[in-house]
Amino acid sequence: MRETNLELILLAILTYTLNAVQCGEVPRPRGVSLAKAALYQPQADGKWSCLDGSKTIPFTQVNDDYCDCADGSDEPGTSACPLAQFHCTNKGHQPVEIPSSLVQDGICDCCDGSDELPAVGCANTCIELGAAAAIKRRNEAELHKRGAEKRQEMISRGKQMKADRAARRSELNARIKEQESLKVEKEQLKQNAEALETEAVEAFKEQQRELDAETAQAEQEPQQMRVEASLSFVRYDTNKDGFVEVTELMVDMNLDRDRNGVVTVEEARYFLDERDRMDLDAFVTLAWPRIKPLKMLADGLFQPPKAPAEEEELPQAADVEGAELHNPEPSEEQADMETGAAGEEEDDGEDDEDQYDDEEPDVGVGEATPEVETTTAAPAYDPETQRLIEQANEARNAYEEVARQIREIEHEVKEIDEQEGKDYGPHEEWAVMDGECYTYEDREYVYTLCPFDRVSQKPRNGGAETTLGRWDQWIGEGASKYSRQKYTQGAACWNGPQRSAIINIKCAMEPRITAVSEPNRCEYYYEFETPAACDSDAYTASAQSMHDEL
Repeated sequence: MRETNLELILLAILTYTLNAVQCGEVPRPRGVSLAKAALYQPQADGKWSCLDGSKTIPFTQVNDDYCDCADGSDEPGTSACPLAQFHCTNKGHQPVEIPSSLVQDGICDCCDGSDELPAVGCANTCIELGAAAAIKRRNEAELHKRGAEKRQEMISRGKQMKADRAARRSELNARIKEQESLKVEKEQLKQNAEALETEAVEAFKEQQRELDAETAQAEQEPQQMRVEASLSFVRYDTNKDGFVEVTELMVDMNLDRDRNGVVTVEEARYFLDERDRMDLDAFVTLAWPRIKPLKMLADGLFQPPKAPAEEEELPQAADVEGAELHNPEPSEEQADMETGAAGEEEDDGEDDEDQYDDEEPDVGVGEATPEVETTTAAPAYDPETQRLIEQANEARNAYEEVARQIREIEHEVKEIDEQEGKDYGPHEEWAVMDGECYTYEDREYVYTLCPFDRVSQKPRNGGAETTLGRWDQWIGEGASKYSRQKYTQGAACWNGPQRSAIINIKCAMEPRITAVSEPNRCEYYYEFETPAACDSDAYTASAQSMHDEL
């Protein structure tokens, strides 16, 4: 079998060699490219070494349909070695490398039919394909040429933007130094003003606390007076009819004003405001202020002034009356109540009532005491304290304004630094696309691409937008670095990884998304066209390298 195959191979090699000689090509085994022809030349002794250097074999065993080398380099023109590659010359079109397993399988994989023996009868279609490819290349070259003009405009704008950022960065650096110095000055003024404010406010609060204590005491006294009056009312109301009558007061000898041993009707009526009887409210308002001083006198809580020679004598009626007339304020606690007992018997009720400014008005027998609702407004600061507070507020506002401006400057500086950290291409051509967004719609979603920021999708029929990824880096290889972008850290899929996207970029006259797909779960591919990718020089160099064997 090996001998039969060898004969066929030798026939093919002879045919190929004759054609090569006729065409003026460098002799080389079948399936070897012109670039590797020098590697397939026999040594002086007719030997040949495998390309991996692992073995030396007779040169006649190259392409003998038997795999001798571990790397398969001895069988470039047959399918004997699974790792070998067959080179399709495809003269008139583009040369390609195909797996050696496709050689002599009865299917024409090379457009020139060189992968199959002549018996298969492969038609050479390289001329037609080459002509169509040439037209396509000319169109692409024209597109790159026209797109390069727009790209040049983008380069100019990008470089200007970079220069503007640098100038703005310098300006902001100078401004932030000025504002930092001003901030120190405003902070000192603020501290001084706040110290004066604190001192004044504390002094005012201390004064207010004292006033509040006095007010609380003054408010407590009428309540205490009503309690005392209510208890006395109950004691006087012996028949429990809800009224205190003249006859019920006449049994209290403490009300004997003239000290003659009898409380007369006139004396009792005096304490009842010349009435025959009083209910509780009237008693509290009118009677108790007149009765209390005498009760205090009897209990030894109130002593009217006496002559030195008479200090140890019992007080006379005239002394009591003198105490009522000349000592209206024996103490701060009882000032109003003691004043209520002043005057002679002939003083009428109206004159007595005029002496008690803090008491409730006379509502008459059986009438309820009116309830008056009062709202206590928050005390206003005195003018000097208010002035210091306003000065401190102004100092705080001035300091905060400077601090706010510094924060705004720092935020702008951070944005500039973030832009400077992005790779906008070798000539800043991509800078003008930062901040722009492009959309693409299919049957279900609206896809968005915001270069150097994010990619997302949103249902066409409404719903929340889902982030597919945020700007990460360029991932093109070699000279094609700027042909692919990667966006990562998108929203997490249900029970899956975070979404990500790859942007494949091609040259076009206008920027637009042409297609979006999801070949793998949560991994999206965008096809994007833009003039920024139209580098005519790079395209010409790439096209030239593809014509090395045409």
